[in-house]
Amino acid sequence: MAEKTKKSANPTLIAAVKAVAVLVCICVVCVALLAVCNELLYISDEERFARSLSKIYDGFVPDPSFAKTPNSQYAANSAYKGQVNSVYKDQKTGDYIIEALGGGGYNGGSVTLYVVVGADAKIKAWTVKENVNQSYIDRVPKDAGDRWYVGEDVSAELALDMTGATVVLTSTAINNAINMAAFYARNALGLGENPEADAQKAVLELLGADYADYKLSTVNVSAATVDGTKSVADALSDDADKLSYLFHVSKDSDVLFAYVYGEETLKIVVVKDGEVAAKSDGVEDTDAIVVNIFANRIYTFTFGSYNAYAILTNAADGAYTVAGLKVGTVPNTYVLKVTIAADTDGKGKVSGIEITVDGWVTGVAQDNANKLATSLVGARLDNIETLYNDNKVAGATQSANLIRAAVQAALSAFDAANTSAE
Repeated sequence: MAEKTKKSANPTLIAAVKAVAVLVCICVVCVALLAVCNELLYISDEERFARSLSKIYDGFVPDPSFAKTPNSQYAANSAYKGQVNSVYKDQKTGDYIIEALGGGGYNGGSVTLYVVVGADAKIKAWTVKENVNQSYIDRVPKDAGDRWYVGEDVSAELALDMTGATVVLTSTAINNAINMAAFYARNALGLGENPEADAQKAVLELLGADYADYKLSTVNVSAATVDGTKSVADALSDDADKLSYLFHVSKDSDVLFAYVYGEETLKIVVVKDGEVAAKSDGVEDTDAIVVNIFANRIYTFTFGSYNAYAILTNAADGAYTVAGLKVGTVPNTYVLKVTIAADTDGKGKVSGIEITVDGWVTGVAQDNANKLATSLVGARLDNIETLYNDNKVAGATQSANLIRAAVQAALSAFDAANTSAE
């Protein structure tokens, strides 16, 4: 009998097994190397904090009795698209180091800072911890953390500073982070004065327990100017009481507006559906602010989730001077001269718009805002929303909202005057 031929192994199978074995070995080696590298290169949050802080603060000694976990009640603020991630306190000096994130940057990104706030409520220094999507953050001056906002008191909202920089949106995110830190410092840490919180508390106390969980957003109109010397508060008042804050009070579909004014004592009038819902002691129907509310010189708007305010400071011969007021940090107050003439049906139609006070800063956003203003020439109350939606440009949304609010207020005033004259 012939001997059976021995069957040889499949060479392809052998090659495949060898390849898999080699790949497995490579993976094992890579995992081992990665583990070693991770052990060698890993930077803990504490080490990252120490490295960042060393750039701006010498000799930090953490206070062991101070919890770095932030107070959740004040750890976020939608106006700044921000949040506070951690807080540290120096045992020797009493200074606070606040890790604050600010949104509103380029491409919807953010910047996270370490902000040093002294026990005297002044900003001492800040440095960037990290950023998201800010590809031009290197255009922020290297010494910005020693110059921008340094020495400023955290008692009030801080205006945009971008001295020496050309990056509007990244600088905006930095500004929001600074203001997030300031907001936390005055509310959670009790630093400086907090007139806005005092006003908010007074509004809620006036409204009572039924409104305890309502959301309040605010505009400080004392600092908003309609020209180089006169504030909105001055323009609206011919007596000693100056308008200080506008509050948008809301929960679900229930919306109220609270106007806070007064020199020595706070006075409050709350309006709902065009009627007075509540008012504090000492408020008279003849008060200049109350008269202006119902003379439609103060306008409040809600565009989607955005609250905008406009104040009419002058109206003569179809030319309306109207201020769109900021909500949040940027932009600042816009003041427009809006010329309106009667259309064929007698309704107001915008024939000209001039931006007399530009609320933004030099850059692309300013150009976009100017284009939006030009596009609203020809607007009426019944088509301004369509024109706005068709012409607004990404990167200038807040400017567009305030410009629209100002134009819409002027049109409202024109139509109201014409209706009353009929």
